[in-house]
Amino acid sequence: MTITSHVEASHVGGQQGQAMVEGLVVLLALTALWSAISWLGRLQDIDLQAAHASRYAAFSSTRHPNMDAHRNMGHIARLHFFGGPAHQWTDAQGSRMLRNAAEEVQFDTDRRGSLPFHAQPGGSGGNATSLRADWHIADTGIVDSHVTVAPSAFNPADWGISAVRRHTAILVGAGHAGNDTHVQHRLAESALAWGKSAQASYGVGRSIAGAMVAVDAGWDRPEPIFDWLDPWADAVPDSHLAR
Repeated sequence: MTITSHVEASHVGGQQGQAMVEGLVVLLALTALWSAISWLGRLQDIDLQAAHASRYAAFSSTRHPNMDAHRNMGHIARLHFFGGPAHQWTDAQGSRMLRNAAEEVQFDTDRRGSLPFHAQPGGSGGNATSLRADWHIADTGIVDSHVTVAPSAFNPADWGISAVRRHTAILVGAGHAGNDTHVQHRLAESALAWGKSAQASYGVGRSIAGAMVAVDAGWDRPEPIFDWLDPWADAVPDSHLAR
């Protein structure tokens, strides 16, 4: 018993301080992990803003294709997505990661040709081609907007990346209508989708109205209205309304 107790005591004495060393190692590992997560979070936020900026640039370029508007778009996008108090990314020393967004954030827009007929809405059929022309839903090209973020405060290559790059591609002129009235007018301009059938119905309706207006006048009924589009411009079916 005496020998056994001596051995156990010697074993315990050899273990003194090991738990403290292990705790320090774990603490250092957790500190490094916390720092890495914080750093990665900043890079992911920059990446997310770059994705938003590329979408904004693509949509803006389709609406305003001239170069002056494109340059103004880049200025607005830098202020909105890479400026302001919400986008003051800093490194571990507290220095700003983006020091000059005008130089560190670049916008590039490429324009490509329109899709082939078989890739357009409705395919290459004769009626589909006519409807695309009437409704202006055939695209006039593809805008590909690229956003590159290269912070000068650090070398991205040291972290395994060259820069943060995002791009968005969008079809141009694929059926946009400015308001409800514009939709009605576009429909009315299509002979295939509306005009031929509507004119035939108008003719029948007017011939009946010519005989029935005098009869309906005795009942104070209003005369028929043969504008079947504009009065419905701002009317939405109840099934599509919600409080």
